[in-house]
Amino acid sequence: MVKKFILNFLKISRANIQIASLPTAVLGILLGITSLEMLLSQYILAYIVLFFTILTFSCNLNCLCDLKVDGKYKTYLSNAVKSMGIKNVKIILVLELLLISFLIAYLFQGGYFITALLSILGLFFGISYSMEPLRIKKRGILSPVPVLVGLYTLPILAGWFLFNYSLPLHFLLFVAGYALMNEGFTLVNTCEDYSEDREEGIKTWAHVFGLKKTLLLAFLFSTAGFLCLAPFLFGAKSLSSISYLMLIILSLGISHASKEVYLVNKGKDLEEAAKKYAPKMRIWFMMTRYPLLFTALSLFL
Repeated sequence: MVKKFILNFLKISRANIQIASLPTAVLGILLGITSLEMLLSQYILAYIVLFFTILTFSCNLNCLCDLKVDGKYKTYLSNAVKSMGIKNVKIILVLELLLISFLIAYLFQGGYFITALLSILGLFFGISYSMEPLRIKKRGILSPVPVLVGLYTLPILAGWFLFNYSLPLHFLLFVAGYALMNEGFTLVNTCEDYSEDREEGIKTWAHVFGLKKTLLLAFLFSTAGFLCLAPFLFGAKSLSSISYLMLIILSLGISHASKEVYLVNKGKDLEEAAKKYAPKMRIWFMMTRYPLLFTALSLFL
């Protein structure tokens, strides 16, 4: 019984995708420090735990709020919530909120005000994405904002502000590139749920622009994202042979992922093509984010 409960919790926490989320939690930190010794700060650990707790809370809340729509296609998520019990899921959400509040307070008392405030904003996006009355995921043109900003932008900035108080243009370009690249992959997942979302009155970019244009945007975002990342990475003051190797692997990973995103738009039935390729989103995240993480680490070698 306990094992089944834990497995269901991992499902509604999107653990299979969270495996690829460590780079999102630490990239801003790695790009903001000047030596690896700075990683020994206990506030870094607190921030990483805070990031994953907010992410888990947001995933759990989304599954609870999407119980009906998930029952039409992603039944493994709705069944997991029902198996755990709605009351138990709500208790877990409260416990997660308590931990989030404690960690944010810990950052505040340590003087990391900007990081703490950005974390609060990230929590707001996590809640407003799924919960009424805002439920931004159904708000048409605004629907990708909580993920694009709350998940792919704010964590990088929050990590950076643990050690910095300025925002160089080349770093802002990096943040924009990271957000665009990941949102490009995510838009394929958005198109996957086209029919189910429409039946439940959820209006995403796929409904605003149509499947073809949204999938074209997915390809353009993923490609433009790498072009924005490149100046920061290739313009680093000292690049070792390992750094160049990581950059090559990163380039190949992004090229392969972008190519597959492009192929989705060539399918005869675009929604079916999106359903076919959407499960690869986790792989796209892995083959782009981790080489990016190792590239950042290699800058210290």
